[in-house]
This record gives sequence, C-alpha cells and structure tokens, in this order.
Amino acid sequence: FFLDFSVGGTMSDDYGYAENPSASTSSSAIKRTPGKLKKGEDASFSHVFTDDDQVAKYDAIVELLLAAGYFRARISGLSHFDKVIGGITWCISSSQVDVDIDLFFQEDSNMGMKIQLGEIIEKTLTRMGCPHPLRAHQIRGLDFASIHPVIRWLVTKVLEVRKETGDLLRVVSEWQFGKKYSLPSDDEFENRKDDAADYARDLSFRYRPSRKFRSKGNFSTDEEDMVQSTLLEYGHKAYRTVAQKQDKRQLNTKNSQAAKLIEASMGGASTDDVDAATKAREDDERRFQKMLQNMESSEAGSVSNNVLAGLIGMQSDDINRMEGEMEGFSSSKPAGMSSKQFEEEQHARRVENLQKQIAALKERLLSQKAPHHELSSELQQIESVLSEKSSKNQHIVDSLAKFDSMVTDENRDDIETLRALVLLNENLKKQDEQFRANCKRQLQSLNEKIKGIQNTDPGALDTERDKLIKDTHEKDLDRLVEHRQALGKKIRDIAMVERKIDEIPSRSELQQYQLQLVELYEQVAAKLTETRKYYHNYNTLNATLTYLTKEISLINSINDNYKAAIKSKKNRDAFLQSLENVIDIAQQNLDKTEQKIADEQTVLNTTNMEYQNLVNKERTYHKLVKEFEVECERNEKLLAKIR
Repeated sequence: FFLDFSVGGTMSDDYGYAENPSASTSSSAIKRTPGKLKKGEDASFSHVFTDDDQVAKYDAIVELLLAAGYFRARISGLSHFDKVIGGITWCISSSQVDVDIDLFFQEDSNMGMKIQLGEIIEKTLTRMGCPHPLRAHQIRGLDFASIHPVIRWLVTKVLEVRKETGDLLRVVSEWQFGKKYSLPSDDEFENRKDDAADYARDLSFRYRPSRKFRSKGNFSTDEEDMVQSTLLEYGHKAYRTVAQKQDKRQLNTKNSQAAKLIEASMGGASTDDVDAATKAREDDERRFQKMLQNMESSEAGSVSNNVLAGLIGMQSDDINRMEGEMEGFSSSKPAGMSSKQFEEEQHARRVENLQKQIAALKERLLSQKAPHHELSSELQQIESVLSEKSSKNQHIVDSLAKFDSMVTDENRDDIETLRALVLLNENLKKQDEQFRANCKRQLQSLNEKIKGIQNTDPGALDTERDKLIKDTHEKDLDRLVEHRQALGKKIRDIAMVERKIDEIPSRSELQQYQLQLVELYEQVAAKLTETRKYYHNYNTLNATLTYLTKEISLINSINDNYKAAIKSKKNRDAFLQSLENVIDIAQQNLDKTEQKIADEQTVLNTTNMEYQNLVNKERTYHKLVKEFEVECERNEKLLAKIR
C-alpha cells in the first residue's frame, strides 16, 4: 500500500497552498528588499530598512546600547530584532527595578515567543513608569522611531543605577579583597602604625599648650585685646597685619608682618608698605609690654593645694572658735591682778568655752543623728548596688577578655562588624526608649486636651459662626455628591467611546496583523513542505522495500525450482518461459516508471517556468511601486510649492 501524498497531489489543491508561498503573497504595505536583510532576519521586517529615518534611528539605538555596555549589539550574525529586543531586556534587568515580571529573552525565537515577549516588555515599561508609550505591535514590527526614546530612557536609568552602586561595589570589592589579601603598602603601614602612633602621642604631649602668665584681674572690654591677652598668657604674640595693595598682581590679602618685611627686602613691596608694617609691629610690641605689666608669672604666688583644701574645708563655727581662742591667748594681764588670779580666770574662761563647745557639739550631734541613719541606710543600699554592679562589671570584663582571646586574624573583620552592630543595637534601644517617652508625653497632653474639650459646655461652642460653617459644609457635601455623579457618568461615557474606538483597529494594528498572518502562513507552509518530504521519503522507502521483497521471493523461487527444472527438457522449457515472462513484466514496470519520471520532469519544468514568470512580475511590481512612491513624493512637493 502506497500513501498518495505527493507535492502536486490533492492536499495542495484542497488547502489552497501554493508551492512557493513567498512568491505568491505580496502586499502594497510591505516592500521586500531581501538584499538588505541580515542572516537569520525575518523577511517580514524588510520594509523597515527602506526608510532612511528608520535606519538612522536603528543606528542611534545601537550606539546607545554600546555606550551603555551592551556589546552584543556589535555581533553581525544577530538579527536586528535580537539586537534591539535583547538590548531592551538587558537595560530592564540592569536598571534594578523591582517589577515582579519574568522577562526571558531567547535568540531566534518563533512568532509566538516574540509576541509574548513584546507584551511582557510593554507591561514592564508601564510598571517602571516609562514616560514614552510603547506597544507590543511596535516592538514586534520594529518601529525604531517609537523604540528609540524608550531605549534612551532605559540607558539613562542604567547609567544612574551604575553611578549609585559603583562606589558601593568598589567598596565591597575592596573589602572582599582585604579579607584574604593585602598590598605591600598596607603591610608596611601596619608595621609602622604603632611607632607612628607613639611618636604622635609624644609630640602632642611635648608641644601641648603651657600657661606662662596669669592676668591679675584687669580685664579689657575690647574683644581683640581679650583675644590677644589670652594668647599672651600662653606665650604667643599675634601681630596685626596691614593691608597691602599690589596693582600688577591684583592681590588684597593679609600677610604677617614678618612676611611683609621679607617681601620688601626681596623687592616685592614698596617702601610705604614696609614703613607701615614696621610701625604696626612697634605698636604691637608696646601693647604687649603694657599687657605683661598686668600679668604675673604662673609659678610665683601659687598657693599649695593642701593649704587651699584645708581652708575650704573649714566651717564658719571652727573659724569663729579659733578666733576666740586666739583672742583669749593674746589677751594681756590687767594691772593690779596677780598672776595666779589671771591664770585662774584664764582657766575658767577656757573651761567655759570648752563647755560651750561641748554643748554645741552635742546639739550638732543630735541634729546629725537622723541624717546619719538615713545616709547610712543609703550607703548600705549603694554598697549593695555597687557590689552587684562590680560583680556584673567583673563578669563583663571576664567575658570581654575571653572574647578578645577568641579574636584571630581570620575573624577580626567579623568581630569588628559584630561590635559595630552591637553599638548600633544599643543606640536603637535608646532611641526607642526616647521615642516611647515622647509618645507618652504627647498622649498625656492629648488626653488632657480631650478632657478639657469634654468638660467644656457644648452649648458654648454652638455659635452663629459654627452654624454658618455647618451649613456651608452640608452644601459643599451636596455639591460634591452631584459632581461625583456627573463625573461617574462622564467616565462611563468616555469608557464606552474608548471601547468603540478600540473595536476599530488602527492602521498600525492592521499592518501588524498582516505581518503576523504572513509569518504564520510562511510557518504553516514550511511545516507542510517538511511533512511532504517525510511522506515522500516514506513512500520511496516503502516502494523500495516492496521491490526488494518481490526480488528476494523471485530469487528464492528460482533457486528452489532450478534443480527440478534441469532434470527434464519439458521442465527446463517451462522454467525458461517463466523467466522470460518475469523479465517482460519487469521491463514493463521499468518503462512505466521511466514514463512517470519523464512526466514529473515535464511538470517540474513547467512549474519552474511559471515561478520565474511570477518572480519577474514581482520585481516589476516592486519597481512600479517604487516609481509610484517617487512620483507621489514629487507630486506632494509640487503641491506644497503651489500652496
């Protein structure tokens, strides 16, 4: 059994498919110039590259992608669609915008994948807030005039993201490099860091400010004198400067007097400037000497710290008591009194003073007992808290020592990061506590305001102004409802009109539909051709198998009957007659096959001639269309000149 599914068979007639679909389909909207297409480019995009504006936009898009870093646009083997759409997907991925869309691009995609990719790109650009509208049919049809501003906007986004994250990526890269590797300069710095730190501390201690003079109290009210006096106490003399005019160099700066003298000696200043600087320096010296007269050396007349502390610690009662004792000791013996009476009187006075002091001390002791008990209890509490804090502090110190012992060169960076995070956590806790306290204060103040409003008489608030406000508010609410209803009706009308407009396809959509139908037709035709090839191959192999089977069976029959045929003359003649019949049948089949091949060759030649005629007609058609377009442009230019 043979399958009749040949190229010129009934399937081609039933479905109306021509042998060469590309030769039988042509449209006035598509001007094919296959010579300008790249390898792998779809023939349905050939019309794009006949317009100079489209070609210029395509070149601009490629330059933008190369400037942004998409170097796949340089590959000449890629089609224009793969370059442009691949660049769009790369820009969207590199802009780091969270759009939650699965954007997958694959080269040499079929029509369905290209349409789906165009819809996904349209949805993604809408969510990204692209200011330039771009539709899926424009992406599929390679409308470079509409794609160019979108590419420019995406490249700008990519460059902004790269500028923002460039420093961060560099820091992270350096940090990752520093975890395992180090530069020779870093090693040298680490080796010299300790010595340099000690040297810096030594310098800061050696050259710290040292006070040499102290003012006696005669302070001036002039701010400049006060500043100079303070500087002079530490041994620094700040000379005032004189403005110097230099016409040739156009300078008006304040230099020190020493610098002016040097400049004058080198010929860089005039004689008047030198005299003014010298006079100002002499005035400053006299002023310094006058200030030094109101100062004394910080070493002379200084009071011992122990003596000063003893004087400050004395109470007024102790000072009065000592004064009384000194008066008693310094009193002289009156005239006419014996020395014994004087001593007894002195002794009685001393006893009386001591008794007074004892009584005063007892009263003071009684008055200090209650505070003493309170302070003792507070001291015990403080000591207990101190012991707890000391134990906790000791525990923390031990933990820190244990933690420091665990620090190695490998985990030092992680430890430092952990410490920084702990400090950050503590700061956040403090901020949280402050925020909670602030919220409590605000809540308390708001509650007080609410209570005050609640306690207020409602009738006191119901004034004429409040009534007027309420009436105005109600009227405004009614007007708002009316406007909302009118707005809803207008929106419904607009939506209905938009739906009616959307039902009518635009010119670009019709062109897109035509392109998609042409591509679908070409894919179906290619699939049909491939299927026909499979059927032809199957029919040929099946016929070959049948002929080989018949041949094998014939050879086996000859081999089986040969021995019996040669035994007698009658059988031999019959055997030869049967062989001649088989040869005649084979010759007839061969003649039929050759005749069929000749017929098929004739049909093929006729079809090729028709194909060549159609190709010539198509070329003539494109030539006439081109001439017609040129004449139309010429007509438009002439009409523009006439107008």
